[in-house]
This record gives sequence, C-alpha cells and structure tokens, in this order.
Amino acid sequence: MENTLSNGNVLPLTSFPRPQNFISADTARPRNIILAQLPADEYGVLARHLVPVDLPLEKHLSEPNQPIEFIYFLNTGLISTDAVTVSGEQVEVGLIGREGFSGLAALLDQPQMSHSVIMQGFGEGLRIRSALARTEFVKGGMFQKIVHAFAYLQLVQITQSVLCNRMHEVEARLARWLLSSADRMESESLHLTQEFLSQMLGVQRSTVTVAAGDLQRCGLIGYSRGRIHILDRPGLTAKACECYGIVNASYVRVLKKGDNGDLNYAL
Repeated sequence: MENTLSNGNVLPLTSFPRPQNFISADTARPRNIILAQLPADEYGVLARHLVPVDLPLEKHLSEPNQPIEFIYFLNTGLISTDAVTVSGEQVEVGLIGREGFSGLAALLDQPQMSHSVIMQGFGEGLRIRSALARTEFVKGGMFQKIVHAFAYLQLVQITQSVLCNRMHEVEARLARWLLSSADRMESESLHLTQEFLSQMLGVQRSTVTVAAGDLQRCGLIGYSRGRIHILDRPGLTAKACECYGIVNASYVRVLKKGDNGDLNYAL
C-alpha cells in the first residue's frame, strides 16, 4: 500500500497534501451513515481529504485486478459489486447505498479485488484516496468498528447471493433484487433497463422481460422508459425468495434509528 513505509509503519494523514475541493469539518455532516456517525475528531481527520463528486450511472469505481485508488462514500445512489468472467459475463453479488462505500478491500490491506464495482443508480458522494482512509482505519477507533459492521453486511449479501443464484427462480430473484435496490437507495423508483437487469441476474434479456412482465401484470411494479416503480411492496415481498428476508434481517439488526431519526450502526 502506498501509505506504508518499508519498515511497516503507516504514514500519518498529515503527510498527504490536502485536495483543493476538500470538505470542511465545520460543515454539516454528509448523508453517508458511516461519516455521519464518526466522532468529531475522527471525522475531522478524514474530512480534510474528502472531495465531493457526482457519480453518474455506470461509472466504474474500481476495475477487476486493478489498484483501488479511491474509496467512494455514497450520500445518494447505488453501487453494484459484480463478479465477472474472462469473457465479460457478469452477475451481481452485492449492493451498497449510503450505509457504506466502495473499495473495502483497500482498507483490509488488499490493493485490488477481482470484482467490478460500478454505479447502478446515479448519485453523489465523497471521494478519498484509499491510502488515506486506510491510515485512519488502522488506528482502531470508531471508524474501524463501523467498517467491520459494514463488512459483515457485505459478507451476508455475497454469501446469500451464491445460494440465491443457484437455487431460486428468476422471478423470485428479480423481486428480491428490486426490493434490495429500493432499500439501499431509499426510493421506490429505480432507473433500470432490462438489459442491465439481465446482466445482474445472469440470465437472458428475454427471461427478464417475461419475469418483469409477470410482476407488472400482478400490479406489483410499473415499468416505463427504463424506470421501474414499486407499486405494491408487500405483494412484491411475497413474490421474492427467502433470501430477501434473510439479508434484510441483518440490515435491520445492524442499522438502527438514532435519536435524530436517522440510521446508525448499532455497535
């Protein structure tokens, strides 16, 4: 890692230049749950290196087997972590909203990962060099504790996706994916094309067309011009496979509403 000296010591954050468009620690906290929950001193150290960024649809945040240069904390939007074959086929294994960030491997002293990480719902957030974030992470404060909780939620998602993709029918998987995406984006309206859905579910586009059509005819979703609206959440939940409930139960347990009414990690 670029912030580690040859003797194994980690460079302090003060050794790095401050970016031009940095976030002042005195401004209102970001919507990102991790950054919002940090103690003032820990947030202040990171804030001087955070840069606001727009995150358009399909922006690649990191590429397979390439160095993770930046970590992106989401305020709005949706990040997709996708397993990719040599031939370019892909299937989604994890979703991230404002409860987290991209580039987890870099904090765990792994400079790259084998997955593709892209924006599947446009939004905005804050960018920081991965080396800087790791410097704060290894100190062992609240930031490290919250990152561990976030990593657990990612593990739950990924492991459940293995079973889901192997055992469950496309319609149930599609219902689960739509609900999970809506949860992470905190919106019942999703900007998604059938081509994208087929890639994420690892099936043919025609298969997604049939499954989405069935959900639409049941009055559970509306679909128009690449935008899907969840019209009947209880009904869609009933159509989803058990994996949605299993993963959602972990999120409900780990993320709790605080005194301010917003979500916080329960530590």
